[in-house]
Amino acid sequence: MARSTRLAIVVAVALASVPAFEAIADRPCPPDTNCSGAVDVNDLLTVIAAWGSSDPIADIDDSGTVEVNDLLAVITTWGPCLFNFGPAFANAEAHQIGLEMLGAGGPLALPPATYTRIDRDLGLIRTAYPNLVGQTHTMAWAPTQFIAAIIQGMPVTEFGCLNTYYQVIDIDPLFSSGGIDYKVVTLAGKINIAGLCAIYTDLPEISFAEPNGLIGGENFWVPTDMGNGTWRWNIDDGFWDCFDGCDCHRYYIIDVDAAGVVTLISYQEIGQSWCKW
Repeated sequence: MARSTRLAIVVAVALASVPAFEAIADRPCPPDTNCSGAVDVNDLLTVIAAWGSSDPIADIDDSGTVEVNDLLAVITTWGPCLFNFGPAFANAEAHQIGLEMLGAGGPLALPPATYTRIDRDLGLIRTAYPNLVGQTHTMAWAPTQFIAAIIQGMPVTEFGCLNTYYQVIDIDPLFSSGGIDYKVVTLAGKINIAGLCAIYTDLPEISFAEPNGLIGGENFWVPTDMGNGTWRWNIDDGFWDCFDGCDCHRYYIIDVDAAGVVTLISYQEIGQSWCKW
């Protein structure tokens, strides 16, 4: 039997016996050893060149030694290795509300089921309360941007790796102060920015990362999953002089159950003497 044939059989048997690779190193795509955005022959050569060593870049499964499991990790993840932003949801408002709902500890991409529930509830609430039809949610932060505080003089290799994986398309300088460069980072798609900032803040070269917050919002729709299929919506319908906080507010607390039944829990009108309700 030819040597190449024997090698193919050995690799095939190994692949069949090894479970799907799970990244346990710090990088989001460890098999992409050079952070190119794809797992390819260069990554294979990196593993082979470091065979038997403890090179942390080539030791993909973080076992302490570069060996066959690292080689298999490259083979089983061959091809593009970039973050999946998920589907392009039609309702941008529902998408944004969902991303804000996920929080710093939540998933980075909005689950389709969560989007569907938000989209449905928005329609039901506005049907029940027509005054809310034109009162759309104001974004708390830009869904494709964050602000990174980069420590001057430190290597930015890992920052660059994350930028490749999360598909950063632009980095604009904001200002510099106290040994820190503040930059606005823009991604190719919408993501849970609060969760992403937590990942970037863990990098040694990053002092902190935070969402690119927006000022001057009028209306805020904030859902909370109450369990048993019921979601509670806190809705702030603000108006008059909203650059730094609206003078007038209509506050709704509304429950929507799994069957689509809309129940008003409370309603308040709060504001200055010139507010007209």
